[in-house]
Amino acid sequence: MISKDKHQKHAKLAKAQFGDFGRLELGFLGTSCKLIQEMARDIIHKLSPDFGLAYVDADHQEGDQLLAGAGDPDSLMQYPEFMEMRDKIVFKRLDMRLEETSVFEQREWLNRQDLVLINANHFKATHQVLVIDPKKPLDKKLSKLTQVSLILLKEGVSEIPEVVREHLPNWEEIPVFGIQETDRLAGFVKDFIINHRPKVNGLVLVGGKSTRMGRDKYKLAYHGKSQKDYMMDLLAPFCDAVYLSCHPDQAGEFQHSYPLVTDTVLHLGPFGGLLSAFMKDPDKAWLTVACDLPFLSEKTIQYLIAHRNPSKLATAFLDPKGEFPEPLVTLWEPRAYPVMYRFLSQGYSCPRKVLINSAIELLEAPDTSEFQNINYPEDHEAAMTVLKSKNPKI
Repeated sequence: MISKDKHQKHAKLAKAQFGDFGRLELGFLGTSCKLIQEMARDIIHKLSPDFGLAYVDADHQEGDQLLAGAGDPDSLMQYPEFMEMRDKIVFKRLDMRLEETSVFEQREWLNRQDLVLINANHFKATHQVLVIDPKKPLDKKLSKLTQVSLILLKEGVSEIPEVVREHLPNWEEIPVFGIQETDRLAGFVKDFIINHRPKVNGLVLVGGKSTRMGRDKYKLAYHGKSQKDYMMDLLAPFCDAVYLSCHPDQAGEFQHSYPLVTDTVLHLGPFGGLLSAFMKDPDKAWLTVACDLPFLSEKTIQYLIAHRNPSKLATAFLDPKGEFPEPLVTLWEPRAYPVMYRFLSQGYSCPRKVLINSAIELLEAPDTSEFQNINYPEDHEAAMTVLKSKNPKI
């Protein structure tokens, strides 16, 4: 008998909230492309370099006139599927002529950006800024108005047209500026970026085999409770939710008592645990800590959160020697998810390698001695001696 249950052809994965170009998009429509370009240029001028901004538009020219170096018979850009990467000393530039691309490639290209500004006369955008321009009828653009975040009135316009009010049931709740209020517009975009920063989840890594210690390190009690409970309590005030990261063999032990991220990417240690966390919730930032850091304090976690830079791939501390990023206590932004798979596809599964070779916010820790991880029984005894000297009640 053939089952009537709906067949699931592919693994059920959590999908990140992307538009066609980026995680956060703001499209401008309702007026001329020239004016939209000017607004985008002004916003980028005012907000860079504090934020990563990109602008997406279509070129009104046709054919070979679109190509860089058009009219130059020696231009390499005349060749199909051509790419040229050039080191301009102070920056690197990549020029591409690709006949076919997909939204998946576009999202990867713009992964570093905090916000993608879009000429929504030509392309879809997840959020929109509607310009009321008497010279541009809106009838054919109403279907693009799905999440209007701001309305701009051109000079001489004093009210929102009836056709817009009928299409937007919440029109009275949408802020309205004059198009000449450029500083106010830039301030709105800045707040828009800040208000859409990803929330933070905590991830306590307990999936190690503890072979050097001879017993599970997450069960050790340095502070009157198991180390896994201590770490979860330590992260809780700073996170939306805190999870234990464990391998599948441990899941039965924890599943009834703790929120879990069970490794779905196996045999990669902390790297696989973090990838599994992003697979669970790709729209959250993940604050990861190893379970074997008994000296880690709330002060250090608070410092990390306070100095978080969401425009970077991650925010991390320098290690105690001041040489490399410390991967054991790191806040990873959602943009790290595809980058980690890029490293994995090239044969690297070391979180520190990702941090060293990426644009990150690197901090000097208030106290690097807190990063001492405890791996051997004698380390455990020494740590207990130090902690008891500070707190005899332990």
